[in-house]
Amino acid sequence: MDPYMTKTEALLRQGRARLDSLSVRMRAAAPAFSAVARRRKLMNFEARFAEVSRRFEMLRTAGTGSVADLKVALEKAFDTFRSEIGWTP
Repeated sequence: MDPYMTKTEALLRQGRARLDSLSVRMRAAAPAFSAVARRRKLMNFEARFAEVSRRFEMLRTAGTGSVADLKVALEKAFDTFRSEIGWTP
């Protein structure tokens, strides 16, 4: 695997760990109105991470064509995920 993919895979693992940590905190006991809002927010974070993972897999399985476009799409999805959860590696 090339260095870009290795680095990105490591960032994905860190992102997953960060999401898991947020999940534990957001599932903690809270008033009913707050729990619903937290759950909605967590579902949004999980959807963003799923998009990043999907784009990473697309890049991993891509041939030599359109790799640049896939990298750009992956970077944009990852930046969106990071900004939503407030993570700056």
